[in-house]
Amino acid sequence: MKSLSKLQKALLILGGILVATSFLMSFQNTPISTPPPDIIWNEFSIAPHPEIDITEIHVDSIVLVSKLEPQARLTISKNGNFGTTPEDIVKALCRNDHCTYAAYEDEIIEGAIARFQSHSDLQLVLIRSQKQQVWMEYKGPTAAFASFEQLISELHRQAELNNHVI
Repeated sequence: MKSLSKLQKALLILGGILVATSFLMSFQNTPISTPPPDIIWNEFSIAPHPEIDITEIHVDSIVLVSKLEPQARLTISKNGNFGTTPEDIVKALCRNDHCTYAAYEDEIIEGAIARFQSHSDLQLVLIRSQKQQVWMEYKGPTAAFASFEQLISELHRQAELNNHVI
């Protein structure tokens, strides 16, 4: 210590104070961002985005809701009626409820979209995977659907892969 200059001693003391202070600080107020864990449901791995909550889990269905748009929800169910296509259901719905029909944008996924003509932006998206008998139904605003699209694509991919013979 005798060979250190006054400036070096001052910097050494300041460094020691900063290290000691960092250990004494409370870490309770520091937000830690942890991704939500994957949920295994009916052999499907579901990894929702941080802005999506899983609100209900049943043997035959699971419901996911947006934290940003509470009216936006995705219901996934197994073993539905596969005699009817999503297009048939949406076209029948639009005849009765005056909505507009659109095909689902991803041609690989069998689905249909109903957009309702009202003061609020509301749409219904029906998607099915024939191989695993999985139905996916999204209800909510058009803009909120984007947060569910990646999850829908991943679940559809899993449904199609799970049934391949190796």
